[in-house]
Amino acid sequence: MKKVWLSYAWEDNKEQDVDFVAQELESYGLIVKLDRWNLQAGKRLWEQIENFIINKNECDAWLLYATTNSLGSEPCREEFAYALDRAINSRNSNFPVIGIFPSSIDYDLIPAAIRTRLFVSLNDSDWKERIKSATEGKSPNINKSLVSPYAIDFHSYTTNTKSFKIIEIRTRAGSWSPSFIGIPLAEKNKVQPGYKYGPKGVYNQGTMMTNCGECGSDDGKWWLMYASNEVSPSTSIYLMCQELPTKIGFGVHNGKPQFLHILK
Repeated sequence: MKKVWLSYAWEDNKEQDVDFVAQELESYGLIVKLDRWNLQAGKRLWEQIENFIINKNECDAWLLYATTNSLGSEPCREEFAYALDRAINSRNSNFPVIGIFPSSIDYDLIPAAIRTRLFVSLNDSDWKERIKSATEGKSPNINKSLVSPYAIDFHSYTTNTKSFKIIEIRTRAGSWSPSFIGIPLAEKNKVQPGYKYGPKGVYNQGTMMTNCGECGSDDGKWWLMYASNEVSPSTSIYLMCQELPTKIGFGVHNGKPQFLHILK
């Protein structure tokens, strides 16, 4: 098991947030040693960490729990930069120095040596894997989520007399032509649907529609709106609503592919 040192400002562990990070990393297969430091007490950071950084038997990586508390003053940032430089020079340029960020932080507060190396956000569900793999000198084993073949965006638009909720749909690749969009027929009066086509992201304009129409589906469950117009990665179909439907269907009219997307 690889051994890491986790340095942090004592202010950041008053509610055991750092203890939790250490606990999670240990459950993930690392040996974690905690090093609390307080620059305001006048003891330099490098003097506190020098032994375990230089000694290869003491650690395989150095983790820095970085917050506004730890990087919020010029003396702190200078001492951090100094310690980072000494740590890298005393080991080598491949020595893992990893910044852990529990929340967003002003980019200017991040030491340059961390900006050019790995820094991990605790908002990332794979943060433990990223730290462990970097410590072991491996590529992270990240399970990529499946990306749908279509993109959906939501807008609102107000005229002098009405306000609309707008659902924008486009394909990520290929095209749908002729194309359609549909809502449950039972929701038609509540939703009061309208539709148009236009450039991606331009919901307040529309292009001329050809061979267009509206009708109920053969099974009586859907209200369908269709046209010969193409939906592509750069051209969207827009559904205008008074209220959002619970689900929408869309794709190639009387063909494939067709999709169902649940909204509520």
